[in-house]
Amino acid sequence: MKICVVSNSTSKRTDYFIKAGRSLGADTCFVTYDELMATLPEYRDTVVKLEPPVFQETDFRKYNSLCRDYRKMLRRLAAVDRPEGVHFLNEPSAILCALDKVRTQQKLAGAGLKTTPLLSAALRTFDELAELLYRQKRGGFLKPRYGSGAGGVMAVRYNHRRDEWVAYTTMRWAGDHACNEKRICRLTNRKEIAVLAEEVMRCGAVLEEWMVKEKLEGENYDLRVVCREDEVDYVVIRCSKGAITNLHLNNKARLFGELSLAPSVREEFFCRSIAATRALGLRYAGIDVLIARNTDTPYIIEVNGQGDHIYQDMFTENKIYTNQIRTIESLFNGNR
Repeated sequence: MKICVVSNSTSKRTDYFIKAGRSLGADTCFVTYDELMATLPEYRDTVVKLEPPVFQETDFRKYNSLCRDYRKMLRRLAAVDRPEGVHFLNEPSAILCALDKVRTQQKLAGAGLKTTPLLSAALRTFDELAELLYRQKRGGFLKPRYGSGAGGVMAVRYNHRRDEWVAYTTMRWAGDHACNEKRICRLTNRKEIAVLAEEVMRCGAVLEEWMVKEKLEGENYDLRVVCREDEVDYVVIRCSKGAITNLHLNNKARLFGELSLAPSVREEFFCRSIAATRALGLRYAGIDVLIARNTDTPYIIEVNGQGDHIYQDMFTENKIYTNQIRTIESLFNGNR
């Protein structure tokens, strides 16, 4: 049996997955999406793992265009007739569902899972957003409906007493276009916030409630829970002094063992993460979970159908990818 990992170019994701496969004596290789589409009908006895494409584009509209192209590619792969004996580790249709925040919320709600509340999926103007936040009297996270990796995310809050707006975002205006950067900016000018927010809405956006996260040693944190089938393979704590915790934005990764949680809380978010993976029809996923401050109650923020990329693990044990290879061999090639 052959195992192929797919992206538009090699990366640490693909390199460490192949490294894990070769350490177990598995026949692993890299192919591009174009190569996969051209040769898939010729495949035999093969398992395919789809990784997200690597984009360097910072222009927000161009970035969204590339993301749309990627979703089109996944739809083509979902529709293609594949030879018998050819399997996807995560089905393209399941990855597409996880990329859609509205469909993800619907799936999770249908499974009875608590999520960060969805306030709106139909905003068109900043005035509509402002009116909603006025009524809610709390902040919101504006996100591209199909985004990932904090691209285009804006944590927006209005202070009623001071009549002040504040937003934390990776977005800024650069010349004649919105730019998405790998750093978080703090904005306080209402007009600047409004222009960027409407740029996000132009591509389709959701607004989620800004829930106050629990703290670890003075920093806000949430958790990336990497699930495989009915197991939790890894948990990383994502810490930030601000609202956005994504690790590629210079936030801090901490070991799960540093967190003191009651066994019941740990068991609850483990079970919910596994249930979320199952609800979206995924074999593996990275589930983002927050614990609401002073409640011990976990809420699912997002489900990432390609969210197993954890440097903290890759550079030490590489356990996540090693377990994935073993799962592939168990499911599709008998037990090793």
